[in-house]
Amino acid sequence: MEHVVTASQMKACDSYTINEIGVPSCVLMERAALACALEVIKEADRTVGAKRILCVVGSGNNGGDGAACARILFMRGYRADLCVVGSEDHFTGDMREQMRICRNLGIREIPADEISGYDIYVDCIFGIGLSRNVQGHYADVIAAINREKAYVISADIPSGIHADTGAVMGCAVQADVTVTMQMKKAGLLLNPGAKYAGSIKVAEIGICDQYGLGDGPEIHSLLPCDAEFLLPERESDGNKGSFGKILIIAGSKGMCGASYLSALAALRAGAGMVKIIAPEENREILQTLLPEAILGLYGDSESALSAVDAGLSWADAVCVGPGLGMSGLSKEIVLHVLASCSLPLVIDADGLNIIAGLNSFPDILSKRVYLTPHLGEMSRLTGLPIRSLREDPVLYALQFAEETGAVVLMKDARTVIANPDGRAFINCSGNSGMATAGSGDVLSGILTALIGRGCDPDTVGALAAYLHGEAGDRAMERLGPDYMNASDIIKGLTIY
Repeated sequence: MEHVVTASQMKACDSYTINEIGVPSCVLMERAALACALEVIKEADRTVGAKRILCVVGSGNNGGDGAACARILFMRGYRADLCVVGSEDHFTGDMREQMRICRNLGIREIPADEISGYDIYVDCIFGIGLSRNVQGHYADVIAAINREKAYVISADIPSGIHADTGAVMGCAVQADVTVTMQMKKAGLLLNPGAKYAGSIKVAEIGICDQYGLGDGPEIHSLLPCDAEFLLPERESDGNKGSFGKILIIAGSKGMCGASYLSALAALRAGAGMVKIIAPEENREILQTLLPEAILGLYGDSESALSAVDAGLSWADAVCVGPGLGMSGLSKEIVLHVLASCSLPLVIDADGLNIIAGLNSFPDILSKRVYLTPHLGEMSRLTGLPIRSLREDPVLYALQFAEETGAVVLMKDARTVIANPDGRAFINCSGNSGMATAGSGDVLSGILTALIGRGCDPDTVGALAAYLHGEAGDRAMERLGPDYMNASDIIKGLTIY
């Protein structure tokens, strides 16, 4: 599990390292520059022929990284030039010193209107402190870099990307690789910043990364090695009742695909037993598609609530909502579950739409509730436009988790998982092929199964999102993103 930081947190760590630990800032700059230079060398040496390299630098310390990078490359015999787009009047002390050294060495400086024709560009215009839109001369330079058919390496973050939210601040450099210093920044993981960053390389440059320095949320991202660690050990002497009894209250008359996908995903995620509460009309198809599932069937309101009560007395974890519809009976079922359920409860899809229509619904949610809204559902739950949610997904997911006391999985290309204790996770597994009908039903089944298996409630939301995305990545490797469906995601699900 890795820490993900905001700009203020990174600056606090940087300041602590320099002012409290006593590491000179020029030492950190040298190590940052070397990390960038090594990435340039890797690309420059990948193919035959000398490469023309241009380090495009601003006036801040990010520019100092770029100037030092140009010097390292120059002294190793590479054709590295400099383009200074920031005002010398605003040079930081370290940037001024790096430029003095470069000029003593005779490194060529070119004007901004002559930056075309290079093979590799090193983007060091803005660092993580950018807070206003890029305009004028700077925007022209970024546009010129993006027009070149060249390899682009950004130092710390692509210039023009907001370090906290991933927003494009007017315009931004499109990088092939981003060499980010010490820790990933949230804006590199959230879209659209993630699309501009290219592949991300974390360079350990000696900054003291004691977490908690500075203001801002506590953000994490799961690594591939975390999944096995976070799953509870499967006891060799266990039985089907030992690994979670999962209740799926889903589907409506003539609409049983969601209940099937959610239930099958729960079984594939290691649940010992799965019971589906569904209309009588769905009996034949569910028994045919998923004979492993137990069915609790109903025909009217009385039998529906009776089936739900029987399921609640049997289960370890509950999911309500996939494919349930918005009928009066569906609303009655959801309200009954909210009033009666003392178990961990996942609310998804139509369940979310139903509670969004309730007055003061946060007051009726318990602390063992998990909400899995996509952005449209989150908009209905919060009253915020989708545009606003995308502008700062971590902030809004955390606010909603705190307001409701629920764990919130706000689904998007990069799902944000927010716990009511103030911790957040950004999920980086998954791909565009997962934007297909039923994908969310699969996630709800995985999540409910992991809860029922006894996973840590503080990390189970992040783990479910990661495994869901990883399964989608396996499906994409087999089929490509254009040909995937939700069943393919389940086939890609491998629990460690």
